[in-house]
Amino acid sequence: MLVCISCTSNSNEATNPQPVTRNTQPVTSTTYDLAHPSKKWSLPPELLEISGITYTDNDHLMAIEDITPNLYLLNISGDKAFIEHKIPFRDSTPGKKFDVEDIAVVNSTAYALWSHGTVFKITNWQSAPKVQEVRTVLSKENNTEGMCYDAEDHVLLIACKNESDLADEKRSTRAIYAYDLAGDSLKAEPFMVIHKEDLKNVTGDKIKFYPSAIAVHPLTHDIYILSTKDTKCMAIFSHSGQLKSVELIDKELMPQPEGICFSPNGNLFISTEGKVGGEGAVLRFDAN
Repeated sequence: MLVCISCTSNSNEATNPQPVTRNTQPVTSTTYDLAHPSKKWSLPPELLEISGITYTDNDHLMAIEDITPNLYLLNISGDKAFIEHKIPFRDSTPGKKFDVEDIAVVNSTAYALWSHGTVFKITNWQSAPKVQEVRTVLSKENNTEGMCYDAEDHVLLIACKNESDLADEKRSTRAIYAYDLAGDSLKAEPFMVIHKEDLKNVTGDKIKFYPSAIAVHPLTHDIYILSTKDTKCMAIFSHSGQLKSVELIDKELMPQPEGICFSPNGNLFISTEGKVGGEGAVLRFDAN
């Protein structure tokens, strides 16, 4: 069940980076029944550890997985998804986990996120891929796990699973940073800051929140963030950073949800890693 609340504002000292100012006006959300997907696609073994997805067209998602630095064009036109095209974007040591975490596509350019804070810019991915490796100030300690395109500000939003890099903040504080596409650089101040007190106010319980994926709703411009470690849930924020709702996720339906994206009409897609001996999957949830 979705529970909505208006959150109180939080601020840091003037010497620290400041989050987006929150408002206190009543807000509403597009809702999704995460217990009842409208469709589910099982994935091939190569995508058992699927870690990120993004929408490309009605018949395709672009996917990425933890083990190897490849883009996977996933065909979802039928009842079973299959890999239509695989695009390597970096050499890797055979058998060694690369830990690539998420994917975003902006026109003919794809962006892949490494957990150590590096962004791989892959231009002309459909025909003649050319790769540029862009390092940011974020690092392994931040554990960058989520990334998406924000058309409102023409930036990539990058979610840190662990350290926020904000002085005087609690270890439980999580930060979302904006990557400027025009300059191929990370903005110094966080785009949004997530406080555990806000999550507790909504749910009435302690939520251990570790962002694993992020997406911007194409119609409401709300920001949806998945957490899969400890508490499995989906938190919804307004574009200005106000926490609007939290919905828990059934671990039997989605054992490890680590990818999220939307179609242009607002349908929600979530990818989950498979259990040992099982299959990864993509689930679609239609907007209410």
